[in-house]
Formats: sequence, structure tokens, C-alpha cells
Amino acid sequence: MVMEYIEGETLGALVDRLGATPDYARELYPALCDAVGELHAGFAIAGETSAPVIHRDLKPSNIIVTGANYTPDDGLTFSSLVIIDLGIARVWRDGADADTVKFGTRPYAPPEQYGFGQTSVRSDVYALGALLFFCLTGVDPKPGLDMREQCEARGIPTPLADAVCMSMALDPAKRFASAEALGRATRAAYDLSRPVRPPAPAPVRTPDSETVLTPQGFQNPTGLPRPAASAACGLLSRVSESLGRIWNTLVCFSLLVFFAGSHFAVFHPTGANQSYPTWLLIIEYFFFVDGLMVLMHFALLDKRRLRRRFALLDSYRGKKLAKLWLKALGALLLCMIVIVAVANATGVVDTSAT
Repeated sequence: MVMEYIEGETLGALVDRLGATPDYARELYPALCDAVGELHAGFAIAGETSAPVIHRDLKPSNIIVTGANYTPDDGLTFSSLVIIDLGIARVWRDGADADTVKFGTRPYAPPEQYGFGQTSVRSDVYALGALLFFCLTGVDPKPGLDMREQCEARGIPTPLADAVCMSMALDPAKRFASAEALGRATRAAYDLSRPVRPPAPAPVRTPDSETVLTPQGFQNPTGLPRPAASAACGLLSRVSESLGRIWNTLVCFSLLVFFAGSHFAVFHPTGANQSYPTWLLIIEYFFFVDGLMVLMHFALLDKRRLRRRFALLDSYRGKKLAKLWLKALGALLLCMIVIVAVANATGVVDTSAT
């Protein structure tokens, strides 16, 4: 099998690198809607009538973007956008009641894709609405929950929230009639929701040549805001999520090995551990050692998919995540010190002899 290689990064990696922002709704997202509209226009040999091609699996990992960059003046710019993976795409059939095969990615698939009717161009419109939500928030929409409430919880501006909710209506008849219509509505919603900012005072350069002090805080030498993601996240985004999953599997396997070692140390003690009561060994290994190993292995995980799935984890990044990790480590150490001190003081176990 020969497959074309597409240069660039997935939309999921792009959002991880640059962060979620309404600026996707100005150029990139309407271009995505136009690309989906080309599929819906159909393909046919001369003399035949074309029928819409329904992708049925539009999601962040199936959109490849090349040359994406962000600056405050130009906003989000990019070179090209390509939709990939038409493995479960189908041609719309007039008169069919439902699809013969039910596939799709749950947060991005409409109800009719799971046997409640035949998928149509409005099924891809539903997925595009979910993609818009992802671009604005950095997380997948939660299936089964009210989209209006999800938009409000994430602070999405009302005009853009209206576009998301209309696109993801459960009734296909209530969605946008076409992908192009959704793209135009999203661009208009972006213009309505964009705040009008007064001219900012000229920045004052500090003695440190690497920073510039403005009313909004410290910025880089060019005066551009620092990107939401760290440099480490930018490097990580260049690694495919498939490799990330393989790495996470190895990390989880390593953690299981440590769990097995802790189990053996508690129920088959050797050396000085033989003089300790079982309850102390359980606390020492199952609580402290295993807890320490969980913290260390969690720090090694590729968290991109976890951040998209769990909103709470996505809110902890960089220094905020490091502080939380150190607090958890400190709590483990403190608890273990207290337990050993109490055990020595009460004579339950004498660790001074070991």
C-alpha cells in the first residue's frame, strides 16, 4: 500500500502548542468548513450525477495543518489545511433510512451515526461544531451533556457559543444546512465577539534585554505575548500521539513492576523487614512507596490526550502543575515521617537498630 505523506501537525497538536483561542474562528476554522464543503460537493465521472461524500470521522487528529503561527497583529496564520483518513467515509444515498455500518469517534459523532438515521452533510456539520468547541476550549465536548451549559462553563463568547450549539443540535434539521454556512456564521460570530481594545501605551524596555514591560505584564523582546503553551509543549506537539501512547504503555508497565515489588516486600519480607509488623509494611510500601512511584510516573506521562479528556487536568500546566506535584510529594513524606515517629515512640517497632 502506498499512501501520501502530509507535512504538518494535527489540529490536536496545534491546539496543544498554541493553546485554545477564538482566533481559530477567523481564518483556520472557516477554511476547514470550506474543505468539508468540497467533500460534500461530491465527485463523479463526466456524465454522472455527483453525490455528497460524508467523512463521518472529523476530529482533531484527522486535520493536518501546515505552517501554523500566531502573532497578535496577524492572529492565527497557516499555509495549508488537509483532511485525512476517509476510511469510514460514505456516499449519501437518497432514500436510505440508516447507515449500514456504524463507526465514529464518540465526542464528534452525531446520534444518527449510531443507527438513528442516515448520515448526511449535517452529520459532518455536527462534527465541525464539536471541532469548533475543541478549538475554543482545548477539550473534547462531553456527549450527553447540554452544549449550552458546556459553552458557558468554558467561557465561550455568546455568538460563538450559538454557532456551536446550532451545529451540534440533536435534530439534524436544526443544524446549519451546509459546512460553508457554518464557516460563514463562525467568522461573523468571531467579529461580533472580538473585544475592541484601546491603543496600548508604548512598551518600556527594562534593563533585562530579554523582556519588555507593558501594562499587561512582561513580554518577549518583540513585544508579542508569550504563547500559552511552554516550549516543552511545543516540542512534544511534534511527536505523534501514536508514539505518545506507546510511551505511556511503557510508563504504565514500569509502574506495574514497582507495584509487584511492593506486594512482594509486604507479604514476603526479607532482612530487617521481617521484624516489622505487616500493617507498618502495608503503610510503608502500599501508601508511601507506591504513592511516590505514581507521582514519578505521572510526571513522565504524555498528557495530551488526558488534558483533552479531563478539564481539571487541563487547568494545571507548567508551574501550577509542578506546585501541585511537590505538595503531593511533601504530604507523602510528612505522613511517612509521622508514622515512623509514632511507631518508634510507642515501641511498636524499633527502626533505630536497623
